[in-house]
Parts: sequence; C-alpha cells; structure tokens
Amino acid sequence: MSARGEVQELERGRRIVLNSLYSLFVILLIVLVFFTVSYLLKKGEVFKPKPASGEFPVSPVGNFPPAPQFIEIGGYYFEGPWSLEMLSKQKVTLSPDVYGLYAILCKKNGEYDIINIGETGEEQVQYDCWLENCNQKVENLYIALLHADDKSKIIEYLNNKVNPPCNL
Repeated sequence: MSARGEVQELERGRRIVLNSLYSLFVILLIVLVFFTVSYLLKKGEVFKPKPASGEFPVSPVGNFPPAPQFIEIGGYYFEGPWSLEMLSKQKVTLSPDVYGLYAILCKKNGEYDIINIGETGEEQVQYDCWLENCNQKVENLYIALLHADDKSKIIEYLNNKVNPPCNL
C-alpha cells in the first residue's frame, strides 16, 4: 500500500470516529434536555394556557344531548326506558307513525319488570293494571319504545316469551 493510500485510510478513520463522537454528543445533549425539562415540570409549576379575556369560553360542543339508551326485551332492543311521570309532565305524545310498539316497565330495586307490551296509538291503555303491578307508584313506571313495521307478529312473540301481566 502506498503512503497516499495509508493517509486516505487514516483520514477516513478519523472522519468515522469524529462523526461517531459528534452523533454521541448530539444524543447526549437531547437526553440531557429531555431529563432537565422533565425534572423542571415535575418540580415546578404546570404550564397551563391562559386566555387573554380571563375565563375560558364555554364550548358549544359540550352541550350534547345524552346518548340514547336501549333495553333488550325478548331479543328486541327498545329505546329508553323513560319515566312516564316525566313524559306526562312534559306532555309528550307518541306518534304511531314513528314508534310501533311500547313496553311499560316497573322499576324495582334498579331492575325493570315488564308489565305491558302494546302498539302505540291504541285507544285502550291499562293504566290501572300498570299501577296495580307497580305498587301504586307512578314514579316507578317507565316506557320503552320500538320502531317496528310488523307490530302484531312482534307483539304476539313478545307476549308468549315475556308474558306481561297487563296484556289482554
């Protein structure tokens, strides 16, 4: 090997060593900055953004309606349940075009007993039977609703499966 080739090899070796040391120095600097900032954040105050006007504005996104609830009755998922007492105070009417079926439930010890299943828009409701099967407490009566097209078939199936006490 010539003297010139040895010098080139030596220079190449020096560059590799210097680049390696430079990379090690940069990594150590990054680690040092990371640990210093972590230490200061744990020890000192937590940096919170401060609005210019004083208070944070109320977010319009925070006013969502509650998520819909469902209850399973005989393999069908009814919307609700909602308190009958609350609905009657708000004078809510149920359109037979929107909901096909209703289930009247009695809440006892956090669980619901099914009292009646019927079609919305029926002329004859059995309010006295509902109260009788719910310890005469209106506040324990709830309603759940189901969107259904084939109402009579579903009512027959649910009445056979669940056997509510107030169904005709």
